[in-house]
Amino acid sequence: MKLEACGIEAEDRVLTSAMAAASLVEVGERVLVCAGDGVVEAVEQRGALPLNPSDETIPKEPIDAVIVGFHREFDFHRLAVSAQAIHDGARLISTNNDPTYPTPQGLLPGNGSLTAALATAGKTEATVAGKPHRPIADLALRWLNVERGSSGNIVVGDLPATDGLLAAELGFDFGLVLSGVTSPEEATRCQPTPNFVADDLQSLVGLILDPK
Repeated sequence: MKLEACGIEAEDRVLTSAMAAASLVEVGERVLVCAGDGVVEAVEQRGALPLNPSDETIPKEPIDAVIVGFHREFDFHRLAVSAQAIHDGARLISTNNDPTYPTPQGLLPGNGSLTAALATAGKTEATVAGKPHRPIADLALRWLNVERGSSGNIVVGDLPATDGLLAAELGFDFGLVLSGVTSPEEATRCQPTPNFVADDLQSLVGLILDPK
């Protein structure tokens, strides 16, 4: 993992949108996973049964939920099978609603694009689990064993539209770092307004510990 490469021990301390999506299914439910291996693993850990929409041998039994997450194998067959499950009563859960996915070669369609296709084909609305939405906020509060709005907590990130809104959902402070997608000029007018603004994570830590 990238954190381990930086010397940060992160095992069992990383909360993902896949885990947030899996938190919305119940033990024993049959879940069509239109996503990658991380979602499959999270669904299994939840105690539900993950099913592959590309598997021609899926038993003809009701599907309780469809989870869509970013994956490059998305195709018409997966769309059709997942949409049919939704028409038959399955609820649609999305790991995140990011419209694009950045790569060195440029922007690719993100999971928001896949979610839009499934929601349109299934004539439904997706419950989005990842930041800044409530499912991942609720899961984070349980992990941290703190109350919403409790003092002394901070969400750090480079994008007010996701990280800042997650901080607002949690009732925590927001620390904006300018080492990502937000420019110094944009930081002066972004919403929600950050409690702290720093050039990078190291500078932010120093600012929090010594706010003079």
